[in-house]
Amino acid sequence: MPVRDPLYHPLFLSRRSASDTPPFDPFPPGGRKPWKAAPKPRRDLEFHVCHYKIALDVDLAGRELRGRVALTVEAIRDGIREVALDAAEMTVMSAAMGRRTLRHRAEGESLRVTLPRALRAGRRATIAIVYRTRPRKGFFFVGPTEAEPDRHSAGWSQGQADDTHWWIPCLESTESRATLEMIATVPSGYRAIGNGRLIARRADARRKTVTYHWRQDTAHPAYLTSLVVGKFTELKDRAGKVALRGYVPRGQEAAGRALFHKTPRMIETFSKVFGTPYPYPKYAQSTVFDFTFGGMENTSATTLTARALQPPKDTADQSYETLISHELAHQWWGDLVTCRDWSEGWLNEGFATYSEIVFWESEHGRDDADFARLEQMCSYLVEDSGDYRRPIVETRYRHPSDVFDRHLYEKGACVLHMLRATLGDSVWRRSLRRYLDRHAFGAVETADLRRACEEESGRNLAWFFDQWVHRGGHPELRVGREWDAASGVLLLTVEQVQEEDGIAPRTFRIPTVLEVVVGGRRLRLPVDLRERKETIQIPLPSKPRYVALDPEHDVLKLMEFPRSQDELLYGLSRSPFALERIRCARELGSRVDREATAALLRSARRDRFWGVRVAALATLGEIGARDAGFADRVAGLAKGQKPRVRRAAAWALGWMGGESALKHLKRIAATDANPYTTGMALLGIARSKKDGAFDVLRTEATRESHRDVIRQLVFEGMAGLKDPRAVPVLLEHTQLGYKNEAREAAT
Repeated sequence: MPVRDPLYHPLFLSRRSASDTPPFDPFPPGGRKPWKAAPKPRRDLEFHVCHYKIALDVDLAGRELRGRVALTVEAIRDGIREVALDAAEMTVMSAAMGRRTLRHRAEGESLRVTLPRALRAGRRATIAIVYRTRPRKGFFFVGPTEAEPDRHSAGWSQGQADDTHWWIPCLESTESRATLEMIATVPSGYRAIGNGRLIARRADARRKTVTYHWRQDTAHPAYLTSLVVGKFTELKDRAGKVALRGYVPRGQEAAGRALFHKTPRMIETFSKVFGTPYPYPKYAQSTVFDFTFGGMENTSATTLTARALQPPKDTADQSYETLISHELAHQWWGDLVTCRDWSEGWLNEGFATYSEIVFWESEHGRDDADFARLEQMCSYLVEDSGDYRRPIVETRYRHPSDVFDRHLYEKGACVLHMLRATLGDSVWRRSLRRYLDRHAFGAVETADLRRACEEESGRNLAWFFDQWVHRGGHPELRVGREWDAASGVLLLTVEQVQEEDGIAPRTFRIPTVLEVVVGGRRLRLPVDLRERKETIQIPLPSKPRYVALDPEHDVLKLMEFPRSQDELLYGLSRSPFALERIRCARELGSRVDREATAALLRSARRDRFWGVRVAALATLGEIGARDAGFADRVAGLAKGQKPRVRRAAAWALGWMGGESALKHLKRIAATDANPYTTGMALLGIARSKKDGAFDVLRTEATRESHRDVIRQLVFEGMAGLKDPRAVPVLLEHTQLGYKNEAREAAT
């Protein structure tokens, strides 16, 4: 029987993951399917591209790029007579070497150029290609829509994982790195933003154009090549010697400053923790319409979605701080050192995702950072339980995008935290510095990280990387204990019960901590679990008042550990660790007596950390669904609280159901200024399936909110109601007159 761990709850999902998980469904979801794909071997290389010099005319009206790219190639082996470049759906007018025209032919997504003579290993040649393209991928043209007619025409690139060859003939390989010049000619009044330094800008009054010349002198893979074209206001800042530039649509200057203002502190934090200064002379952040992701970490020139520009009133609850820190961290993890192959992509994305935690801890403190880790664990569990399970390093995929998932990002981040906890903070930092110093401006794989950690720590870490990176899953623990009064020994029994599925290890090695409170003293005892089932004997001077295994919740796991109500009440009020207080609050859900309820009400009202208040409210909602009469008290606990706590109160009321809860949910939906709290209340109303629920949702669908959050949640609620009256409402909102978020949700 699988372990049911009450620690995990949909309220603990981050905003970017919560939208995929209905908040009132069982958590984590069930229904795992097998991961099916054939092995994808890393491509063989015959040459590297050492330098690109790209000159482009950007035709925004015609949605076309006309360009000339000069590629300097270097042979890896003797006898290279044909250079096979990656290039898709391009019209190539010519290929030349100096004044000599070269034969060329297109084959699928490849452009083959025949050299006049064979290249020996280590020799270089420069090939110039003149071409034009209207790319379907790689570079996107955007402009006004019926819903947003005030937009200007613009264009931006997005090369990850292997889409740069749709707008530039190139070599799509994370192993091959090149320096870069980007010379972009755009209409007057527009900016062109690229990698590296701006070395020239010249206007042509006759043609009504302006040409920007960017140069990057440090080499990077082709997928990190960037060009953003638009009408922007430039915002300037500095982080020591690093020039910072932010680019926002005109009129969004205040929102842009709010979005970017912590970038200098992030650079300072990352430089200190990673042991390596920011590696480029400038850092630009450009906000663009209709970006396909939240952001993309092109070297020294990140692209961000304009959705991150929000009204100041929304910033208290919906912060894009993690987005900004994630993309910035990639300048080290992914740009300075790059995964050798996309199967090793966690070395890019896992590091960037954990860097969110690194900055969050520096900026907001330990409790907030630990809660953010809990969000990452929950996000991974949704995918592992409800979709599929795989190793983090996975060589079986059809397209690289297949592995850009929660195993790569969130589980990768959890593994890095466990590595930090295993090594200790100082050794972990020294290991990162050694890894970066040794492999700067090069390609890496997991073995390189392992080697750096082993050299700094003197420890054999094969077990760690094998079970957490090259195998899948996580431990599922059933823990029991008893006190042997005659011998003064605490007997702790830990059994690993995870399914033997051929992906997860049958037995994980788990170094962790056992915390006991005995005789008024808090003892922390190291434990190294290595067996499928083992019993540990711990001599103590008296019976412990409180026992906690892994109280800081460093280990990614599911755990059932029955403890007495007195222990849980002690942990809820006295544990110094926020995640342990959250666990105690959640485990008290199986108790319905007055003492447990009173303790949860106290925690929901005044625990020093808001995340514990959220957990207490979730548990009160579950108790209230079994024992009526809690709705008024739970609704009262939301008053004066921060938005995420108010949202938890709305969840609790929705879980309880009943007329009293419904009354409070309608009031919250009508009066709460926060769109996410409003949305949770509306989902609770829909869950009730009471008469009038549809009418409430239909009325609220007229409300405007940032990113159309309220409409998105209204439509989710309508889907749950299954009321036929929703069909014309949803069809109406698929039309071009509505913003894309609402249209997608309605569809």
